[in-house]
Amino acid sequence: MSWVSSLCALYDTNAWRAGEIEMWNRGGKLYSLMLLPLSHTTVRARIEITLDQDGNLLEARMLGKDEPSETIAPATEEAVSRTSTTVAPYPLFDSLKYVAGDFLDHVKIELDTQKKIDDARKHIADCFPKYIDFLNRWCTSDFAHPKVCAVYQYLSRKTVAGDLIEHGVLLLDKTGFASSRQKINGEELPKATVRFRVRMNNEVTPSDILCDLHNSFDSAMWLDKTVQQSFIDFYASLPAAEDLCYMSGEITRTSALHPKKIRYDGDGTKLISANDDSNFSYRGRFNTKDKKTGYNEALSIGYKISQKAHNALKWIIRRQGFTRDGVCVITWESALNDMPGFYESAASIMAALPEDTDEAELIEDMLFNDEEAAQPDTNYASAEDFNAALDGYASKLSDTSKMMVITLDSATPGRLAMIYYKELDSSRYLDNIRLWHESCCWRHEYIKDKKLHGYEGMASIRDVATAVYGTEQGKEKSSKRIELRKNSDGKCPMLISAFDRLRPCIIDGAAIPRDMVRAAVMKASNPLAYEVKFNYNKVLHIACSLVKRLYWEKKKRNESEGVILEMELDRSKNDRSYLYGRLLAIAEDIERRTYERDETRVTNAERYMQAFVQNPFRTWPMIQRSIKPYLNSLKPGSRKFYKDLFGEITGLFADGDFEAKNALNGKYLIGYDCQRTVLQAYQPKGKSNPEENKTDDIEEEE
Repeated sequence: MSWVSSLCALYDTNAWRAGEIEMWNRGGKLYSLMLLPLSHTTVRARIEITLDQDGNLLEARMLGKDEPSETIAPATEEAVSRTSTTVAPYPLFDSLKYVAGDFLDHVKIELDTQKKIDDARKHIADCFPKYIDFLNRWCTSDFAHPKVCAVYQYLSRKTVAGDLIEHGVLLLDKTGFASSRQKINGEELPKATVRFRVRMNNEVTPSDILCDLHNSFDSAMWLDKTVQQSFIDFYASLPAAEDLCYMSGEITRTSALHPKKIRYDGDGTKLISANDDSNFSYRGRFNTKDKKTGYNEALSIGYKISQKAHNALKWIIRRQGFTRDGVCVITWESALNDMPGFYESAASIMAALPEDTDEAELIEDMLFNDEEAAQPDTNYASAEDFNAALDGYASKLSDTSKMMVITLDSATPGRLAMIYYKELDSSRYLDNIRLWHESCCWRHEYIKDKKLHGYEGMASIRDVATAVYGTEQGKEKSSKRIELRKNSDGKCPMLISAFDRLRPCIIDGAAIPRDMVRAAVMKASNPLAYEVKFNYNKVLHIACSLVKRLYWEKKKRNESEGVILEMELDRSKNDRSYLYGRLLAIAEDIERRTYERDETRVTNAERYMQAFVQNPFRTWPMIQRSIKPYLNSLKPGSRKFYKDLFGEITGLFADGDFEAKNALNGKYLIGYDCQRTVLQAYQPKGKSNPEENKTDDIEEEE
């Protein structure tokens, strides 16, 4: 299926939701969520007017700041694409300059120059006639609705601005006019949107209201599905050009103007658009240069197909899309079962496990987790826990379940591009996520509620991007975090790049970018760039994950360097880089053991780390000499322990490896981190490591 077909199928499956406002819980917060009916959009209302069924005014008021203002409004193609200079009214709910026939009689236009004032008055004078004319056509059609007719009767009297003054919504100045600069809930007067309630004099019983599936007894016209259907039928009855729809292959009514507000309400970008009126791009290729019909020779899309695809895309983005720093990623399962995002960390996937997952199965899986018993930290989630979480997701899937993945990006403020689309079996999608986290599995940490939490698996793509390309920023130590640099548009190009390059590795099993692994190793080899230890550990562990994935891929390709690197310390491993990494960790631990409780001074091992990676044989004697005083200050038992450990490791070097002048590869980080973890677990009596579990001076992550 194409992306249009997938979105249309999503709309058809959930068509029963169209026109309803649901409260959607996302991340612990409630959001209003709606699947728009065809020929409708959303507007933010500032003023609400209540009428009776004969069009008489009952109440006019300004909406409170905390009141829900999102309003489902009928919309024509021209209205959703209008600019500040064009006159294209929404059919029912529109801004005050459109619905108030007496706007210029009560509102004084205040702008910088007289020419601007004259142009604005001319523009506003054209708004109401077009608005009321279209509303009249609706009310005199076969699809007229009594509530809409009540609104028409009221508006045709041209008393809206005067009524709003009487009800205290518009405030008059000394000249007896309301200023156009007056703001209503942050919106200037001419642009303040008005919505209507109509109270019908029907005799309604409680059972009528309970059985009212279309909200026809609700005075709120924006929630009344009979009003919505009335406009859909009326708009479909209007004459329109028909042509071949390139998406469905049918001869049908086509759409030249496609909706905006795709990623969020203020989004002005369009996914499908063209403004090549001068024919420069397609010179000589088509028969006509006519602005209204010429575009059809390049592409024509059916109106209904366009509406369904765009409305479904808007709905699924607001329901479960991931939008951050210019990146918009949407994943959904064909039956809308909860599924993990490929870009999430193992911890996030486990935290988002569906609540109704069979707990008995998960408990049974965890009982067989031998490693967990040896893990004293109760805030630690193991790889077995992660696999059990994925099994929980998989248990809800049918055999025909499909997974769709879409990525959107905007190169300019007006254009939106779909840079990735893929449809695959849901079981394969889960298997690929499982394989990604298994092949990158390492220990990672995050802070929540001032507590350090650990998990096994892979970090999120965003964390990988910040670790590889970010720098530590913040004035105070407690606020220092690793951040990515943003450009003038407020986007993070390196984050977008990381999504583009790591997405195929996760979804398609592609090879991990080598330059990204090298950059991660270089970052982790420079601990002096990080003042907060938590930040460095984050970079180090993500680098270990990427290095592990690199050698895992080589192993799968049967390359000689390929190896499966384990998270546990391998005391028999004689790889040169791995052994040198272990030596570096021991040197660091010896010096740190002598520190006072709150001492966080940089160790000599950390200071020499970058030089050590380039030429360990030449740098190691310098590190040895610098740690000698610290080694001698230890108790005899500890001193003997470290000396024996040095001897054990140096004895594992193959002939010539220790003296070789080659630089170390990324495996030295694996040996360094494994040895460091083992030594941190070793605590001589009466001494504690000052860095261990220190979270008081670190701000919580998102």
